[in-house]
Amino acid sequence: MAAVLLGVALLVALGWAASRVWVAATALQAAAGDARAAVAAAAGGALPEVSASLARLGTAGERAGGAAADPTWSVAASLPFFGDDIAAIGTVARAAATLGTAVGDPATRALAADGDGVGDLTRLAPVLDEAVTGIRSAQAELDAIDTSRLVAPVAQAVTQARDALDQAAPAMAAARGAAAFWSSVGTGDVRVLVAMQNGAELRTGGGITGSFIELQVTDGRVSLGAQADSSVFPHLSTPILPETPAQQALYGGVLGRYVQNASMATDFAQTAALASAWWQHIGHAPPDAVISLDVPTIGALLQVTGPIDLPDGSQLTSENITQRLLIDPYLSLDSAAQTQFMQSAVTAAAAELTAAPLDPLRLLVALATPIGDGRVSVWSAEPTVQAALADSLLGGPAARLAAAPDTFGVFFNDATGGKMDPFLHVDIRTTSTVCRADGRSDVVVSLTMRSDAPADAADALPGDVTGRGLFGTGVGDIGTSVSVSAPPGSFAGGVTKDGAPALSVDVADDGRFVSLVRVNLSPGEVNVVDFHFTMAAPGAISPVIVTTPMLNAPGITVDSGVCG
Repeated sequence: MAAVLLGVALLVALGWAASRVWVAATALQAAAGDARAAVAAAAGGALPEVSASLARLGTAGERAGGAAADPTWSVAASLPFFGDDIAAIGTVARAAATLGTAVGDPATRALAADGDGVGDLTRLAPVLDEAVTGIRSAQAELDAIDTSRLVAPVAQAVTQARDALDQAAPAMAAARGAAAFWSSVGTGDVRVLVAMQNGAELRTGGGITGSFIELQVTDGRVSLGAQADSSVFPHLSTPILPETPAQQALYGGVLGRYVQNASMATDFAQTAALASAWWQHIGHAPPDAVISLDVPTIGALLQVTGPIDLPDGSQLTSENITQRLLIDPYLSLDSAAQTQFMQSAVTAAAAELTAAPLDPLRLLVALATPIGDGRVSVWSAEPTVQAALADSLLGGPAARLAAAPDTFGVFFNDATGGKMDPFLHVDIRTTSTVCRADGRSDVVVSLTMRSDAPADAADALPGDVTGRGLFGTGVGDIGTSVSVSAPPGSFAGGVTKDGAPALSVDVADDGRFVSLVRVNLSPGEVNVVDFHFTMAAPGAISPVIVTTPMLNAPGITVDSGVCG
C-alpha cells in the first residue's frame, strides 16, 4: 500500500510539475511578444505603449519565474530524457523574471512618473543601471546552458532568448550612458564641444573632423558658443599629443599632426583628448564633454524636429541633408564658398536643434540607429559618467569592439585627400571554420570594394573632390587604408588582394592584432581583399562585425565555412 501511495504521490507531483512547465512556457511566449511590442512602440516614439508593454513584460516574467521556482521543478529537471530541457526552460524563465524585475517594473514607473507618459531621461538613469545589470545577469545564465543536450525546440528557444538579450544589451547600455550624460549636464555650467565628422573623407570613427561647435549648457538650457572649421587649425610638425608605436605604424605619424585626423584612433577617449587639445590650441577653454557625430545623425534628428531653413532660402531635410552638405558643395563651390556654406548650414542646424523644445527620450529613440551604426560617440570629464559611456556603444569604436567577445573591427581611412568616399561601396563577408587539429577557428574577413565614380572622374570632378593626386592616389581614383582588428589573442594569417598576397602592416594595438593594407580603386574597379586570422582558443565562434560608419552602408554577411 505504501508503495502504491508513493507512486500516486509521484504521479501527482509530476503532473503538477508538468503544469508548472506549461505555465512557464506560456508566460515566456507572452513575455517575448511584450518585448517585441515595446521595441516597436519605442521605434515609433509611442511612449505610453512602451510603458504598457513593459508592464505586461514584467508581469509575464514574474509569472514565468514563479512557475520555475516551484519545488517540483527541480524534481522534473532531474528526470532522464527531458530533464535537461526542463532545466533549460527553468533558466530561461528565471532570466525572464530577472528582466521583469530589473527592466519592466521600474521602467514602467519611471515612464509614468509625470502622468503623461513623456519621461525625462534623467529620472531613467537609476532604472537603466538596474536594467543593464539585470540583462547581463540573464545573459550569463543563458550562456551557461549547453544547447547540444537539448531537444531542438528547446534549444531554439534558448538561442532566440540569447539573441534577444544580445540585441537588447548594447542598446540598454547606450541608453544608460546617455542618461548619465544628460544628468551630468542638467545642472550648473557645462561646455560641450561637438566635433562634426565628414564622411565624404573617411576616418576610423566616421570621417575627417571638419568643424567644431561649442555648446554652452546652463542648468539644462543650451546655447551656441564659439565655432571653428578645420581651416583655422595649423598643420604641426610634431603631434599635439603623444601617439603609440602601433598608431605610428598604422597611420604614419599623422594622427596628432592634423586636426582632421582626430578620429583615426579607435579609442574615443583619445579622440576627445585630441579634439580638446586642438580646441585649446586656438585659444578656447577646455571642454567638459566632447560629442562626435556626423551629417546622417543630424538627418535622423530632423525626423523629429522637421526641416531647417537655411540662409539661402532652401531647406535641409532628413532626406536631402547628405546630398546638400557632403556632395553638392564640393561639386559646385570653391573652397571659400564651401566653408561659408557649411558654416551657415551647421549654425542653422545647431540653432534649430538647441532652440526646439525636444524631449530627450524621443531624441534617444531617433538616435537609436545612428548610435548602433557608430555615428555618435561621447566623452565626459566626469569619471562616473565616462565609465558609463565607455561601457556602451557611445564609447566609440573601441567600446563597440568590446561589446561582444568575437567582434572584428573593419575600419577605413581615406588616402585620397579629397571627397571621393561617396563613390565607395563595400560588402563584408566573414567566414569561420573549425578544421585545425587544435580545434581553433580560422576566420576570413573578406571585403569586396568597388568604386562607382564616373569613368571620366579625373576630368569631370573638381580637384577638391579628387584630391588632385597630391597624396599618392591617382586623380579620379579612391585610395583607402583598410584595417581589420581581430579579437584579443588572435593570430594574423596574412592578407590577399584578388587572390594574391598583399603587403600589410601587422601590429598589436591595445591588445588586438590589426592588419592594414592600402587599396586603390579606379572608376568601376572592384577589389576583393581577404584578411586571415586564427583565433586564440579552441572552439567555434560567432563573428560580429563593427565598421566605420559610411555614407553607403556596407553589406555584412556572416557564414560558417566547410573543411576540405
